[in-house]
Amino acid sequence: MKKFFAILLVISLLITSSNIAFASSSADKSLNKLSVSKSKSTSSSKVYDLFPEFDPKVADYYVFLPEDTDSAYLYVKPDNSKYKVYCDGKEVNDDDDYYYYKKNISNKDVVKIVVRDRDDNKLDTYTVTFFCGDKNDNDEAYLDSLSMREKSDKDSYSKVSLDKDFDKKEKDYKVSIKQNDYDSVRIYAEARDSKAHVIINGIIMDDDYLDFKVSKGKNEFKITVIAENCEDSQKYTLTVNYDSKDTDTQKAEAVISSLSVKDSSGNTISLSPVFNAGKKNYTANVGNHIQTASFFMTAGTNAKIFLNNTELNNSTWSQNYTLNEGPNNFAITVYLTSDSYDIKNYSVSIYKHAKKLESLVSVQNLNLNGTAKQLNAYNISGSNFVKLRDIASILSGTNKQFSIGYNEATNAISLLSGGYYTANGQENKPLKPSKDIMISIQPVTLDNQATTMTAYNIDGNNFVMLRDLALLLNFGLSYNSATDTIQITTSSNYSIN
Repeated sequence: MKKFFAILLVISLLITSSNIAFASSSADKSLNKLSVSKSKSTSSSKVYDLFPEFDPKVADYYVFLPEDTDSAYLYVKPDNSKYKVYCDGKEVNDDDDYYYYKKNISNKDVVKIVVRDRDDNKLDTYTVTFFCGDKNDNDEAYLDSLSMREKSDKDSYSKVSLDKDFDKKEKDYKVSIKQNDYDSVRIYAEARDSKAHVIINGIIMDDDYLDFKVSKGKNEFKITVIAENCEDSQKYTLTVNYDSKDTDTQKAEAVISSLSVKDSSGNTISLSPVFNAGKKNYTANVGNHIQTASFFMTAGTNAKIFLNNTELNNSTWSQNYTLNEGPNNFAITVYLTSDSYDIKNYSVSIYKHAKKLESLVSVQNLNLNGTAKQLNAYNISGSNFVKLRDIASILSGTNKQFSIGYNEATNAISLLSGGYYTANGQENKPLKPSKDIMISIQPVTLDNQATTMTAYNIDGNNFVMLRDLALLLNFGLSYNSATDTIQITTSSNYSIN
Protein backbone atom coordinates (compact mmCIF):
# COMPACT_ATOMS: atom_id res chain seq x y z
CA MET A 1 0.00 0.00 0.00
CA LYS A 2 1.56 3.29 -1.11
CA LYS A 3 0.13 5.49 1.62
CA PHE A 4 -0.29 4.53 5.25
CA PHE A 5 -3.75 5.15 6.63
CA ALA A 6 -5.07 4.49 10.08
CA ILE A 7 -7.92 2.36 11.41
CA LEU A 8 -11.00 2.93 9.32
CA LEU A 9 -13.95 3.68 11.52
CA VAL A 10 -17.27 3.29 9.80
CA ILE A 11 -20.33 4.42 11.64
CA SER A 12 -23.26 3.02 9.76
CA LEU A 13 -26.28 4.44 11.52
CA LEU A 14 -29.43 2.64 10.46
CA ILE A 15 -32.23 4.79 11.79
CA THR A 16 -35.71 5.75 10.77
CA SER A 17 -36.23 7.17 7.31
CA SER A 18 -36.54 10.70 8.67
CA ASN A 19 -33.17 10.50 10.41
CA ILE A 20 -31.00 11.88 7.63
CA ALA A 21 -27.54 13.34 8.19
CA PHE A 22 -27.54 17.01 7.29
CA ALA A 23 -24.59 16.65 4.92
CA SER A 24 -25.84 13.62 2.97
CA SER A 25 -25.78 13.69 -0.82
CA SER A 26 -28.79 12.62 -2.86
CA ALA A 27 -29.82 11.31 -6.27
CA ASP A 28 -33.07 10.90 -8.22
CA LYS A 29 -33.32 7.10 -8.23
CA SER A 30 -32.00 6.63 -11.76
CA LEU A 31 -29.88 3.67 -10.61
CA ASN A 32 -31.81 0.54 -9.66
CA LYS A 33 -29.01 -1.64 -8.29
CA LEU A 34 -25.44 -1.13 -7.19
CA SER A 35 -23.12 -3.70 -5.67
CA VAL A 36 -19.39 -4.47 -5.56
CA SER A 37 -18.08 -8.03 -5.72
CA LYS A 38 -14.96 -10.14 -6.18
CA SER A 39 -16.20 -11.43 -9.54
CA LYS A 40 -19.25 -11.34 -11.81
CA SER A 41 -21.44 -12.76 -9.10
CA THR A 42 -24.10 -11.50 -6.71
CA SER A 43 -23.74 -14.37 -4.20
CA SER A 44 -23.37 -13.10 -0.65
CA SER A 45 -19.99 -14.78 -0.19
CA LYS A 46 -18.49 -12.72 -3.00
CA VAL A 47 -20.17 -9.33 -2.47
CA TYR A 48 -18.37 -6.67 -0.43
CA ASP A 49 -20.29 -4.58 2.09
CA LEU A 50 -21.40 -1.21 0.76
CA PHE A 51 -21.53 1.74 3.16
CA PRO A 52 -24.22 2.89 3.44
CA GLU A 53 -26.44 0.08 2.13
CA PHE A 54 -27.58 0.87 -1.40
CA ASP A 55 -30.42 3.35 -1.69
CA PRO A 56 -31.11 4.81 -5.17
CA LYS A 57 -31.62 8.21 -3.56
CA VAL A 58 -28.14 8.20 -1.97
CA ALA A 59 -25.26 9.13 -4.26
CA ASP A 60 -21.97 8.38 -2.44
CA TYR A 61 -20.68 5.02 -1.18
CA TYR A 62 -17.59 3.42 0.36
CA VAL A 63 -16.18 -0.11 0.05
CA PHE A 64 -13.35 -1.72 2.03
CA LEU A 65 -11.18 -4.35 0.36
CA PRO A 66 -8.93 -6.76 2.28
CA GLU A 67 -5.20 -7.15 1.62
CA ASP A 68 -3.97 -8.42 -1.75
CA THR A 69 -7.18 -7.26 -3.46
CA ASP A 70 -6.30 -5.22 -6.53
CA SER A 71 -9.56 -5.36 -8.51
CA ALA A 72 -13.31 -5.46 -8.05
CA TYR A 73 -16.50 -5.71 -10.12
CA LEU A 74 -19.21 -3.08 -9.93
CA TYR A 75 -22.75 -4.15 -10.82
CA VAL A 76 -24.63 -1.05 -11.98
CA LYS A 77 -28.19 -1.58 -13.23
CA PRO A 78 -30.23 1.49 -14.28
CA ASP A 79 -33.84 2.04 -13.22
CA ASN A 80 -34.97 2.12 -16.86
CA SER A 81 -33.69 -0.17 -19.62
CA LYS A 82 -33.40 2.84 -21.94
CA TYR A 83 -31.03 4.66 -19.58
CA LYS A 84 -27.30 4.54 -20.23
CA VAL A 85 -24.76 3.94 -17.47
CA TYR A 86 -21.13 5.07 -17.61
CA CYS A 87 -18.37 4.04 -15.19
CA ASP A 88 -15.29 6.27 -15.38
CA GLY A 89 -16.56 7.43 -18.78
CA LYS A 90 -17.00 3.90 -20.19
CA GLU A 91 -20.52 2.77 -21.08
CA VAL A 92 -21.65 -0.35 -19.23
CA ASN A 93 -24.66 -2.18 -20.68
CA ASP A 94 -26.56 -5.44 -20.55
CA ASP A 95 -25.48 -6.58 -24.01
CA ASP A 96 -21.77 -7.11 -23.42
CA ASP A 97 -21.09 -6.82 -19.69
CA TYR A 98 -24.39 -7.66 -17.98
CA TYR A 99 -23.99 -4.27 -16.25
CA TYR A 100 -20.67 -5.33 -14.72
CA TYR A 101 -17.66 -3.03 -14.75
CA LYS A 102 -14.23 -4.33 -13.72
CA LYS A 103 -11.99 -1.84 -11.93
CA ASN A 104 -8.32 -2.21 -11.02
CA ILE A 105 -8.16 -0.78 -7.51
CA SER A 106 -5.61 1.08 -5.44
CA ASN A 107 -6.26 2.78 -2.13
CA LYS A 108 -8.74 5.70 -2.21
CA ASP A 109 -9.65 5.16 -5.87
CA VAL A 110 -13.02 6.67 -6.77
CA VAL A 111 -15.30 5.26 -9.46
CA LYS A 112 -17.71 7.80 -10.93
CA ILE A 113 -21.01 6.36 -12.17
CA VAL A 114 -23.07 8.59 -14.45
CA VAL A 115 -26.62 7.74 -15.55
CA ARG A 116 -28.04 9.41 -18.70
CA ASP A 117 -31.46 9.20 -20.32
CA ARG A 118 -32.16 8.15 -23.95
CA ASP A 119 -31.46 11.74 -25.08
CA ASP A 120 -28.08 11.66 -23.36
CA ASN A 121 -29.13 14.09 -20.62
CA LYS A 122 -27.35 13.47 -17.34
CA LEU A 123 -29.72 12.20 -14.66
CA ASP A 124 -27.48 11.35 -11.70
CA THR A 125 -23.88 10.89 -10.64
CA TYR A 126 -23.00 8.23 -8.08
CA THR A 127 -19.54 7.57 -6.60
CA VAL A 128 -17.87 4.57 -4.99
CA THR A 129 -14.68 5.20 -2.99
CA PHE A 130 -12.40 2.22 -2.24
CA PHE A 131 -10.14 1.73 0.76
CA CYS A 132 -7.62 -1.11 0.61
CA GLY A 133 -6.18 -3.11 3.48
CA ASP A 134 -2.58 -4.26 3.68
CA LYS A 135 -0.85 -7.07 5.55
CA ASN A 136 1.07 -4.48 7.59
CA ASP A 137 -2.07 -2.56 8.60
CA ASN A 138 -3.50 -2.37 12.11
CA ASP A 139 -6.24 -4.91 12.86
CA GLU A 140 -7.66 -3.15 15.96
CA ALA A 141 -11.34 -2.37 15.50
CA TYR A 142 -12.57 -0.52 18.57
CA LEU A 143 -14.06 2.85 19.33
CA ASP A 144 -12.11 5.07 21.70
CA SER A 145 -15.02 7.32 22.64
CA LEU A 146 -18.70 7.79 21.92
CA SER A 147 -20.91 10.67 23.06
CA MET A 148 -23.92 12.67 21.97
CA ARG A 149 -25.36 16.18 22.26
CA GLU A 150 -28.89 17.40 21.54
CA LYS A 151 -29.61 20.69 19.82
CA SER A 152 -31.15 22.87 22.51
CA ASP A 153 -31.00 26.30 20.92
CA LYS A 154 -30.39 27.91 17.55
CA ASP A 155 -26.62 27.76 17.86
CA SER A 156 -25.98 25.50 20.83
CA TYR A 157 -25.94 21.81 21.74
CA SER A 158 -26.28 20.31 25.22
CA LYS A 159 -24.46 17.16 26.27
CA VAL A 160 -26.66 14.14 26.94
CA SER A 161 -25.55 11.41 29.31
CA LEU A 162 -25.27 7.86 28.06
CA ASP A 163 -26.72 5.21 30.35
CA LYS A 164 -23.21 4.00 31.24
CA ASP A 165 -19.56 5.00 31.06
CA PHE A 166 -18.07 4.33 27.64
CA ASP A 167 -15.98 1.17 27.41
CA LYS A 168 -14.60 -0.01 24.07
CA LYS A 169 -15.76 -3.57 24.84
CA GLU A 170 -19.27 -2.54 25.92
CA LYS A 171 -21.37 -2.61 22.75
CA ASP A 172 -24.83 -1.27 23.71
CA TYR A 173 -25.71 2.23 24.90
CA LYS A 174 -28.98 4.05 25.49
CA VAL A 175 -30.06 7.66 25.96
CA SER A 176 -33.40 9.44 26.33
CA ILE A 177 -34.14 13.04 25.38
CA LYS A 178 -37.29 15.14 25.23
CA GLN A 179 -38.69 16.48 21.99
CA ASN A 180 -38.02 20.12 21.16
CA ASP A 181 -38.20 22.47 18.18
CA TYR A 182 -34.97 21.23 16.58
CA ASP A 183 -35.23 17.41 16.28
CA SER A 184 -31.46 17.24 15.99
CA VAL A 185 -28.61 15.40 17.68
CA ARG A 186 -24.86 15.60 17.30
CA ILE A 187 -22.92 12.32 17.36
CA TYR A 188 -19.27 12.27 18.46
CA ALA A 189 -17.30 9.12 17.67
CA GLU A 190 -13.55 8.62 17.74
CA ALA A 191 -11.33 5.68 16.87
CA ARG A 192 -8.50 4.62 19.14
CA ASP A 193 -6.09 5.78 16.44
CA SER A 194 -6.12 9.55 15.97
CA LYS A 195 -5.60 9.13 12.19
CA ALA A 196 -8.75 7.07 11.75
CA HIS A 197 -11.42 7.95 9.21
CA VAL A 198 -14.89 8.21 10.72
CA ILE A 199 -17.98 7.62 8.58
CA ILE A 200 -21.52 8.21 9.82
CA ASN A 201 -24.40 7.17 7.57
CA GLY A 202 -21.97 6.93 4.69
CA ILE A 203 -20.53 10.41 5.30
CA ILE A 204 -16.84 10.77 6.12
CA MET A 205 -16.36 13.10 9.06
CA ASP A 206 -14.15 16.13 8.49
CA ASP A 207 -14.65 17.17 12.12
CA ASP A 208 -15.20 15.44 15.46
CA TYR A 209 -18.94 15.02 14.91
CA LEU A 210 -21.85 14.80 12.51
CA ASP A 211 -25.41 16.12 12.96
CA PHE A 212 -28.52 14.02 12.42
CA LYS A 213 -32.26 14.49 12.41
CA VAL A 214 -34.21 12.29 14.82
CA SER A 215 -37.89 11.37 14.93
CA LYS A 216 -40.26 10.74 17.81
CA GLY A 217 -39.77 7.41 19.49
CA LYS A 218 -36.91 4.94 19.21
CA ASN A 219 -33.95 5.83 17.00
CA GLU A 220 -31.44 2.99 16.74
CA PHE A 221 -27.89 3.80 15.67
CA LYS A 222 -25.96 0.74 14.47
CA ILE A 223 -22.23 1.41 14.74
CA THR A 224 -19.68 -0.67 12.85
CA VAL A 225 -15.94 -0.25 13.32
CA ILE A 226 -13.77 -1.55 10.47
CA ALA A 227 -10.06 -1.85 11.16
CA GLU A 228 -7.29 -0.56 8.94
CA ASN A 229 -6.81 -3.99 7.41
CA CYS A 230 -10.41 -3.69 6.10
CA GLU A 231 -11.32 -7.11 7.52
CA ASP A 232 -11.66 -7.01 11.31
CA SER A 233 -14.71 -5.25 12.68
CA GLN A 234 -16.70 -4.51 15.83
CA LYS A 235 -20.33 -3.47 16.14
CA TYR A 236 -21.93 -1.09 18.64
CA THR A 237 -25.50 0.12 19.15
CA LEU A 238 -26.64 3.53 20.38
CA THR A 239 -30.40 3.70 21.01
CA VAL A 240 -31.89 7.20 21.32
CA ASN A 241 -35.42 7.55 22.67
CA TYR A 242 -36.79 10.90 21.50
CA ASP A 243 -40.16 11.58 23.10
CA SER A 244 -42.46 14.42 24.15
CA LYS A 245 -43.00 12.78 27.52
CA ASP A 246 -40.80 13.45 30.52
CA THR A 247 -37.95 11.07 29.84
CA ASP A 248 -36.65 10.82 33.37
CA THR A 249 -34.22 7.96 32.88
CA GLN A 250 -33.15 8.28 36.49
CA LYS A 251 -36.45 6.89 37.81
CA ALA A 252 -35.59 3.35 36.78
CA GLU A 253 -32.05 3.19 38.13
CA ALA A 254 -29.86 4.38 40.98
CA VAL A 255 -28.04 7.32 39.44
CA ILE A 256 -27.82 11.03 40.16
CA SER A 257 -29.03 13.35 37.41
CA SER A 258 -27.37 16.51 38.76
CA LEU A 259 -24.43 17.35 40.99
CA SER A 260 -23.32 20.81 42.11
CA VAL A 261 -20.82 22.00 44.73
CA LYS A 262 -20.52 25.48 46.23
CA ASP A 263 -18.32 27.12 48.86
CA SER A 264 -19.49 28.92 52.01
CA SER A 265 -19.90 32.18 50.04
CA GLY A 266 -22.28 30.53 47.58
CA ASN A 267 -19.77 30.44 44.73
CA THR A 268 -19.78 27.37 42.49
CA ILE A 269 -16.80 25.05 42.77
CA SER A 270 -16.03 23.82 39.25
CA LEU A 271 -15.81 20.06 38.85
CA SER A 272 -13.68 18.22 36.34
CA PRO A 273 -14.89 16.61 34.20
CA VAL A 274 -18.15 18.53 33.76
CA PHE A 275 -20.94 16.54 35.39
CA ASN A 276 -22.35 13.69 33.35
CA ALA A 277 -24.50 10.96 34.88
CA GLY A 278 -22.29 8.42 33.12
CA LYS A 279 -19.16 9.75 34.87
CA LYS A 280 -18.61 8.55 38.41
CA ASN A 281 -15.48 10.42 39.61
CA TYR A 282 -14.76 14.16 39.82
CA THR A 283 -11.98 16.42 41.01
CA ALA A 284 -11.71 20.10 41.94
CA ASN A 285 -9.26 22.44 43.61
CA VAL A 286 -9.82 25.60 45.66
CA GLY A 287 -7.75 28.36 47.19
CA ASN A 288 -6.64 28.29 50.79
CA HIS A 289 -9.25 30.92 51.74
CA ILE A 290 -12.11 28.49 50.95
CA GLN A 291 -13.22 26.97 54.25
CA THR A 292 -16.20 24.74 53.41
CA ALA A 293 -18.10 23.02 50.62
CA SER A 294 -21.73 21.92 50.33
CA PHE A 295 -23.37 19.58 47.82
CA PHE A 296 -26.61 19.54 45.81
CA MET A 297 -27.70 16.31 44.15
CA THR A 298 -30.81 15.09 42.38
CA ALA A 299 -31.80 11.46 41.98
CA GLY A 300 -34.90 9.73 40.65
CA THR A 301 -37.99 8.71 42.53
CA ASN A 302 -37.39 6.14 45.32
CA ALA A 303 -33.64 6.76 45.33
CA LYS A 304 -31.61 7.42 48.48
CA ILE A 305 -28.39 9.47 48.46
CA PHE A 306 -25.56 9.13 50.97
CA LEU A 307 -22.53 11.41 51.24
CA ASN A 308 -19.70 9.93 53.34
CA ASN A 309 -22.32 7.56 54.84
CA THR A 310 -24.68 10.40 55.83
CA GLU A 311 -28.08 10.42 54.08
CA LEU A 312 -28.88 13.59 52.12
CA ASN A 313 -32.22 14.99 51.07
CA ASN A 314 -32.91 14.76 47.34
CA SER A 315 -32.56 18.11 45.51
CA THR A 316 -31.56 19.97 48.70
CA TRP A 317 -28.26 21.58 49.62
CA SER A 318 -26.29 19.62 52.18
CA GLN A 319 -24.59 20.94 55.29
CA ASN A 320 -21.24 22.69 54.93
CA TYR A 321 -18.28 20.31 55.09
CA THR A 322 -14.99 21.69 56.38
CA LEU A 323 -12.11 21.57 53.88
CA ASN A 324 -8.61 20.81 55.13
CA GLU A 325 -5.39 21.61 53.30
CA GLY A 326 -4.63 18.94 50.73
CA PRO A 327 -7.14 16.41 49.34
CA ASN A 328 -10.66 16.17 50.76
CA ASN A 329 -12.44 13.04 49.55
CA PHE A 330 -16.23 12.69 49.39
CA ALA A 331 -17.87 9.33 48.63
CA ILE A 332 -21.42 9.39 47.21
CA THR A 333 -23.64 6.31 47.19
CA VAL A 334 -27.07 6.05 45.52
CA TYR A 335 -29.49 3.13 45.67
CA LEU A 336 -33.18 2.47 45.03
CA THR A 337 -35.41 1.71 48.00
CA SER A 338 -37.16 -0.83 45.77
CA ASP A 339 -33.92 -2.58 44.81
CA SER A 340 -31.10 -2.51 47.34
CA TYR A 341 -28.84 -4.34 44.86
CA ASP A 342 -28.97 -1.45 42.37
CA ILE A 343 -26.19 0.70 43.82
CA LYS A 344 -24.05 3.38 42.14
CA ASN A 345 -20.96 4.95 43.68
CA TYR A 346 -19.59 8.40 42.82
CA SER A 347 -16.68 10.38 44.23
CA VAL A 348 -15.61 14.02 44.49
CA SER A 349 -12.08 14.95 45.51
CA ILE A 350 -11.54 18.63 46.41
CA TYR A 351 -7.94 19.71 46.86
CA LYS A 352 -7.36 22.78 49.03
CA HIS A 353 -4.12 24.61 48.34
CA ALA A 354 -1.84 25.12 51.33
CA LYS A 355 -1.40 28.58 52.80
CA LYS A 356 2.35 28.12 52.64
CA LEU A 357 3.50 26.22 49.56
CA GLU A 358 6.29 23.79 50.34
CA SER A 359 7.50 20.78 48.41
CA LEU A 360 9.72 17.82 49.16
CA VAL A 361 11.23 15.34 46.71
CA SER A 362 9.13 12.20 47.15
CA VAL A 363 10.94 9.11 48.44
CA GLN A 364 8.08 6.69 47.76
CA ASN A 365 8.38 3.76 45.38
CA LEU A 366 6.28 3.22 42.25
CA ASN A 367 4.91 0.00 40.82
CA LEU A 368 3.20 -0.28 37.42
CA ASN A 369 1.20 -3.48 36.82
CA GLY A 370 3.61 -5.43 39.02
CA THR A 371 6.82 -3.88 37.66
CA ALA A 372 8.95 -1.47 39.68
CA LYS A 373 9.36 2.01 38.19
CA GLN A 374 11.21 5.15 39.21
CA LEU A 375 8.96 7.78 40.82
CA ASN A 376 10.13 11.33 40.25
CA ALA A 377 7.65 13.46 42.16
CA TYR A 378 7.30 16.31 44.61
CA ASN A 379 5.22 15.74 47.75
CA ILE A 380 3.02 18.75 48.51
CA SER A 381 0.56 18.64 51.41
CA GLY A 382 0.77 14.85 51.45
CA SER A 383 0.08 14.33 47.72
CA ASN A 384 2.47 13.43 44.91
CA PHE A 385 2.83 15.79 41.94
CA VAL A 386 4.45 14.55 38.74
CA LYS A 387 5.40 15.78 35.30
CA LEU A 388 2.88 14.80 32.63
CA ARG A 389 5.67 13.61 30.34
CA ASP A 390 7.09 11.32 33.04
CA ILE A 391 3.75 9.54 33.54
CA ALA A 392 3.00 9.49 29.80
CA SER A 393 6.33 7.73 29.29
CA ILE A 394 5.63 5.22 32.07
CA LEU A 395 2.11 4.43 30.78
CA SER A 396 3.23 4.17 27.13
CA GLY A 397 2.24 0.80 25.68
CA THR A 398 -0.52 0.17 28.24
CA ASN A 399 -4.27 0.52 27.70
CA LYS A 400 -4.11 3.85 29.58
CA GLN A 401 -1.43 5.46 27.45
CA PHE A 402 -1.92 9.07 26.39
CA SER A 403 -0.23 11.62 24.16
CA ILE A 404 0.74 15.21 25.00
CA GLY A 405 0.48 18.19 22.69
CA TYR A 406 0.55 21.96 22.98
CA ASN A 407 -1.82 24.52 21.48
CA GLU A 408 0.27 27.63 20.95
CA ALA A 409 -2.77 29.81 20.18
CA THR A 410 -4.44 29.05 23.53
CA ASN A 411 -1.30 28.18 25.55
CA ALA A 412 -3.08 24.95 26.48
CA ILE A 413 -1.62 21.51 27.11
CA SER A 414 -3.65 18.96 25.14
CA LEU A 415 -3.91 15.34 26.26
CA LEU A 416 -5.36 12.55 24.13
CA SER A 417 -6.28 9.31 25.91
CA GLY A 418 -5.08 6.30 23.95
CA GLY A 419 -2.69 8.48 21.95
CA TYR A 420 0.90 7.46 21.31
CA TYR A 421 3.42 9.37 23.39
CA THR A 422 6.53 10.75 21.66
CA ALA A 423 9.50 10.98 24.00
CA ASN A 424 11.81 14.01 23.99
CA GLY A 425 14.62 12.51 26.10
CA GLN A 426 13.82 14.53 29.22
CA GLU A 427 11.55 11.96 30.85
CA ASN A 428 12.01 10.60 34.39
CA LYS A 429 15.03 12.70 35.35
CA PRO A 430 15.88 12.77 39.09
CA LEU A 431 14.49 15.83 40.86
CA LYS A 432 16.32 18.33 43.04
CA PRO A 433 14.89 20.23 46.02
CA SER A 434 12.65 22.95 44.62
CA LYS A 435 13.35 26.66 44.83
CA ASP A 436 10.29 28.36 43.35
CA ILE A 437 6.73 27.02 43.56
CA MET A 438 3.43 28.59 42.58
CA ILE A 439 -0.04 27.45 41.56
CA SER A 440 -0.16 26.70 37.81
CA ILE A 441 -2.95 28.29 35.79
CA GLN A 442 -2.00 26.84 32.39
CA PRO A 443 -5.13 25.39 30.70
CA VAL A 444 -5.32 21.65 30.03
CA THR A 445 -7.65 19.76 27.67
CA LEU A 446 -8.33 16.03 27.69
CA ASP A 447 -9.75 14.56 24.48
CA ASN A 448 -10.49 18.12 23.25
CA GLN A 449 -12.54 18.95 26.37
CA ALA A 450 -11.42 21.55 28.92
CA THR A 451 -10.44 19.89 32.17
CA THR A 452 -8.99 20.85 35.54
CA MET A 453 -6.13 19.26 37.40
CA THR A 454 -4.46 20.50 40.56
CA ALA A 455 -1.05 21.66 39.34
CA TYR A 456 1.98 23.64 40.43
CA ASN A 457 4.74 25.36 38.51
CA ILE A 458 7.95 24.29 40.20
CA ASP A 459 11.19 25.84 38.98
CA GLY A 460 9.58 26.54 35.60
CA ASN A 461 8.00 23.10 35.06
CA ASN A 462 4.38 22.04 35.55
CA PHE A 463 3.65 19.23 37.99
CA VAL A 464 0.13 17.76 38.26
CA MET A 465 -1.41 15.72 41.05
CA LEU A 466 -0.99 12.04 40.26
CA ARG A 467 -4.41 11.20 41.74
CA ASP A 468 -6.13 13.78 39.50
CA LEU A 469 -4.49 12.20 36.47
CA ALA A 470 -5.59 8.73 37.61
CA LEU A 471 -9.16 9.99 38.01
CA LEU A 472 -9.35 11.65 34.59
CA LEU A 473 -7.65 8.78 32.70
CA ASN A 474 -9.47 6.20 34.87
CA PHE A 475 -6.65 3.92 36.02
CA GLY A 476 -6.28 2.22 39.39
CA LEU A 477 -4.14 4.00 41.98
CA SER A 478 -3.44 2.60 45.45
CA TYR A 479 -0.85 2.75 48.20
CA ASN A 480 0.94 -0.11 49.96
CA SER A 481 1.97 1.23 53.37
CA ALA A 482 4.07 -1.86 54.18
CA THR A 483 6.45 -1.16 51.28
CA ASP A 484 5.75 2.60 50.96
CA THR A 485 4.82 1.97 47.33
CA ILE A 486 2.34 3.70 45.04
CA GLN A 487 0.72 1.14 42.77
CA ILE A 488 -0.72 1.91 39.32
CA THR A 489 -2.96 -0.77 37.83
CA THR A 490 -4.09 0.05 34.30
CA SER A 491 -6.55 -2.84 34.17
CA SER A 492 -8.50 -1.37 37.11
CA ASN A 493 -10.80 1.64 37.28
CA TYR A 494 -10.11 4.64 39.46
CA SER A 495 -11.44 4.50 43.01
CA ILE A 496 -11.39 7.18 45.68
CA ASN A 497 -10.29 4.58 48.26
